[in-house]
Amino acid sequence: MQDVGVLGAGIRPMQPVPGRLPVGAEWSYEVDWSGIRLLADVEDGTLCLRTLEGDDVTARFPEFAPLADVVPDGLFDGEAVLLDAGQPSSLALFDRLRRADPRKARTLARARPAILMVYDVLRLYGVPLTARPLDERRATLGRLNLDEVGRIQVSPVYDDGPALLAGVREQGLPGVMARRRDTPHDPDAEGDWLRVVAPAEAPTAPTAATAVDLPTAEQPPAGPALSALPPKPPHPLSASSVAPSGKVPRGRHSRGGEEPPGLW
Repeated sequence: MQDVGVLGAGIRPMQPVPGRLPVGAEWSYEVDWSGIRLLADVEDGTLCLRTLEGDDVTARFPEFAPLADVVPDGLFDGEAVLLDAGQPSSLALFDRLRRADPRKARTLARARPAILMVYDVLRLYGVPLTARPLDERRATLGRLNLDEVGRIQVSPVYDDGPALLAGVREQGLPGVMARRRDTPHDPDAEGDWLRVVAPAEAPTAPTAATAVDLPTAEQPPAGPALSALPPKPPHPLSASSVAPSGKVPRGRHSRGGEEPPGLW
């Protein structure tokens, strides 16, 4: 077993801590997908998937292999998600992890493919990104167009935490992740990444709920839409929705062409 602390030139993963929902422009919000945390390390065009415990589970998720065809060198943080009756299922994922036979894993991947929800990029083309603030790393992630890669999808970012928390509660999802926008990737930092459990009951004060479009078992959408009731805001990764905060610009990243400074 390899210690994930030495994965990717000494890059250690951050861990969310339980907390209450913070509110403010300095925070971004994502769905807690209730998946299995994976570090996807692509080096020299070869993908290696490791759990937080350091276990190599690459052979168990062959549907994620096309990631290396698009990004030949990068370190990505995310979660493997499997659906059961339209909802993320931890039990289905653990069943997949028990299948060590690559042939069986390929059969399961064809019958019931998982989705890799990516929410951070820590290295790209040999350049460490851990010192960059989260918003810059998310912008870089958005430019890679990973949503076009089969079973890979970038986890959407939302601006309204209370609305998202109300929405995930209504849809039976476990909760919300809240992350500070301006912070670097620091595994020793406390309070920069919070896991907020969805309340069992609706809040006393009425809150407009954000509806989360879940990926389907057959094929993930090309970017989950964000719809609030009322009104319906734009797609979370569309130009109109990211222009005010500068998050997640679109467009394929190119090693050869000029890029805006500070993106990677």
